[in-house]
Amino acid sequence: MEAPLYRLEDLAFSYPASPFTLAIEALEVRPGEVLALVGPNGAGKSTLLGLLAFLLRPGGGRLEFHGRDPWADGNGALAARRDAVLVSHHPYLFKGTVADNIGFGLRLRKTAEPERSARVGEALALVELAGWGGRSVAGLSAGQAQRVALARALVLRPRVLLLDEPTANLDAGLALRTEALLREAGHAWGATVVFSTHNFSQASRLADTVLYLSEGRRVDFSHENCFSGAAATDGRTNWIEPKPGVRIVCAGPVSGHATCVIDPADIRLMPAGDGGPAPAGPNVFSGRVTRMETTGAATALVRISGDLVFRAVVPLAELGRLGVSLSGEVLLRFEPSSVALVPERPAGTGQLP
Repeated sequence: MEAPLYRLEDLAFSYPASPFTLAIEALEVRPGEVLALVGPNGAGKSTLLGLLAFLLRPGGGRLEFHGRDPWADGNGALAARRDAVLVSHHPYLFKGTVADNIGFGLRLRKTAEPERSARVGEALALVELAGWGGRSVAGLSAGQAQRVALARALVLRPRVLLLDEPTANLDAGLALRTEALLREAGHAWGATVVFSTHNFSQASRLADTVLYLSEGRRVDFSHENCFSGAAATDGRTNWIEPKPGVRIVCAGPVSGHATCVIDPADIRLMPAGDGGPAPAGPNVFSGRVTRMETTGAATALVRISGDLVFRAVVPLAELGRLGVSLSGEVLLRFEPSSVALVPERPAGTGQLP
């Protein structure tokens, strides 16, 4: 088996004056692998990308790249950055033209002008911006800026492509074509691709491996709807409070601080606004349908945004029967027994209990 490109052991990182700690006890990433980082906001996805790009230095543990620690000497991290290119969620573009931005890294590498021009043109075509090289970056939309930043990374032909929510600012059609480009980069070009996403469906489509993060820890679950908060009980009912006044009732005893997940297939949708009373019982939430995408021949992944954001897997026939549509109001419900508690791990060490 080919040696891992990255190897992490008991990796820890903390920001100054922040209670957040990223702790990864073990992770290997192989050359050519496509790895997806999935988790809620604040889970540590962007922090892990910054560490893999050698823009952040580990506070503890070991991060190896090509079998050695790039931070062990003064120039190792700088050299490693040439192999691992990060495209952030909100990319910074330099003043000037689109071509100036895309060719910037090639100029630093002293690539000859004829080759530089040809590679810039190829990169523009890959992100569907052919002919845009002479345009000013001023006035670009968020999606266009995202594509320019992606082209700026692709033109370098990096060994590692690190992407923070690469399709977040793109429309649905372009997002799917960008996904195809990332698969091509990983499987055909030999690049290792690590990307973050909130979209489990996208992660499962693209990635060879999915790493789930919650509050800086690797967690072992394979679905969305991850929530953390203060846990309490009144002696009869147990709940987690992700937001003040918003409770998720669970079946088992829980206290202190807890993280839970709900399988999207366990969530049931109901019409809202039909004049009837809301269903009785725990774990009934209202929201607006903000995204719908098919996950197979007979099901769809539906995102419902309200006090909390849920994702439900719903049969297509059921969507039609309920009259569920994009931007429509719905109610959702799930049983306390569907709330799975994620075991907490000690902070700072990445060690399993």
